[in-house]
Amino acid sequence: MSDVTAKRILVVEDDTFVLTMISRLLRRAGYDVFEAMRAEQAISVVGNTAFDAVLTDIFMPGIGGIEGIIRIHAIKPNLPIIAMSAGYDDMTSEKANEAALKIGAVAVLSKPVEKDDLLAAVEKALAVNS
Repeated sequence: MSDVTAKRILVVEDDTFVLTMISRLLRRAGYDVFEAMRAEQAISVVGNTAFDAVLTDIFMPGIGGIEGIIRIHAIKPNLPIIAMSAGYDDMTSEKANEAALKIGAVAVLSKPVEKDDLLAAVEKALAVNS
């Protein structure tokens, strides 16, 4: 990885445990991590903070991840977004992730997220604009 410390990742996740674990993994890999627990929080910071990528849950309280992806792309069209999901009710993680790809996510992860898959998805997202 080249100059990973300069790469800023915004992690959007409503589950405190999952948010902590993902943030910890990314920090250990050398990334500068910012956290938001709702898509609304992410939208409010993405306009005035430079991020290299966003990692967002799809199913969260409030507007949720799909609408969050749409709104983030409206603010920063070239900001790569990784979507992740464990599914919800009748929607499997595969269907949720497929929807995220259709609206512009560059990578998707199914929960529970494996460390190697997480780091590979982040690398893929960061490669989009390099």
